[in-house]
Amino acid sequence: MAETKGLVFLTGGNGFIACQILSDLIERDRLLARFSLLRYQKEKFSVVASVRSEAKGQEILELHPNWEGKVSFVCVSDLGAEKAFDHVFKDATTPFDFIIHTASPATLLVTDIQKELIDPAVQGTAGLLDCAHRLGGSQIKRFVLLGSTVAIWDLFNNRESAGPDYTEEDWNPVTAASAIESKDALLGYCASKKLSEEAAWQFIADRKPSFDLTVIHPNMFTGPMLQPVRGPENVSVTIQILIYNFMNGTYRDIDSVKFPSYHFTDIRDVSRAHIRSLTAPSASGQRIILVTGLITPQLVLNIIRARFPHLRDRVMPGRPDRIVPDGEEPRGWVTTKSFEVLGPGWKYRRLEESVVDTVRDLLKLETTWGEGMQDGGGEGRRDGEGEGRGCVGDEDHDVRTSESGGNAMSE
Repeated sequence: MAETKGLVFLTGGNGFIACQILSDLIERDRLLARFSLLRYQKEKFSVVASVRSEAKGQEILELHPNWEGKVSFVCVSDLGAEKAFDHVFKDATTPFDFIIHTASPATLLVTDIQKELIDPAVQGTAGLLDCAHRLGGSQIKRFVLLGSTVAIWDLFNNRESAGPDYTEEDWNPVTAASAIESKDALLGYCASKKLSEEAAWQFIADRKPSFDLTVIHPNMFTGPMLQPVRGPENVSVTIQILIYNFMNGTYRDIDSVKFPSYHFTDIRDVSRAHIRSLTAPSASGQRIILVTGLITPQLVLNIIRARFPHLRDRVMPGRPDRIVPDGEEPRGWVTTKSFEVLGPGWKYRRLEESVVDTVRDLLKLETTWGEGMQDGGGEGRRDGEGEGRGCVGDEDHDVRTSESGGNAMSE
């Protein structure tokens, strides 16, 4: 394959997802060598990433000094503002080849679902597409949008019956009106992801830009975090809900623990899917479900207690003989397309690997907070691992939930 040099514009550069993508783009050679993708090894990417302030970009470089000179940060303070991205394209000394759009509001603490969730998501996506079409020229080849399984699943009936497995043909029936009327921020978030994706596909159909569109739909995230976490309250919300709340004492009664979704995707697989989608011909015009498999409270407990014996005094045993909570019948996901589109060698990380790596990272974080385990022995410490830190959402939009951790988003 001839050498391909591509300049990628990555939005939300200090978000949980985007920071992993940024790391993997910067360390492309290591990533390709790990998965033995020899035929792709001549593809090199340089990166421009958006953050909401100069301080956010500097914070990333202070944490990852080896990234200095390998990424350029640009400030986009309000992604929903009119022509918010115009200055990025006008000031670029080299035209962009690819766009990965991950920035989107991800919070449950809102007073106005329309203004705080739906409008910024839809306007941010539509605005960036419009900017790329007007100012990007014919150089841009592909726009990869971070979607979410919440744009697909029927949240109203997700737990009432097992139902047929979800496919890329399915859409969440939620509307802006129903989310606003319900005053449910989780429904508002679902609506924001669905409507922003619909706006993207409509833009492609109406404006027919030189670039095509791919939308990646992961489920709830697990895996190590690569952005500063200043304290336990800043741990990514999906990590809190799926894993850390078992470690920090939030969950005390296994019968009361419910997950918003009982399927997961490791953050490193989400990153790989975005990067492969940049150049995979078969990704053009596709929605791609990215779901690894089942995750339940008891599965997480079983893994932590087996692999981290010194945490057994912190992590309850639960009910080891009951894997799925009573009354839950999680619907499945058809992931055939991910294997077809993302190329040879595509595979998902198993739950045990993902949970173990996440717990190791959390334990190492706890030592920096000065509050966690004192012995730090066993599986809980591994030199050189988990050095990355996580954020709490796309860009630096705060993601907060109630103390029970009952709601979550996959960003």
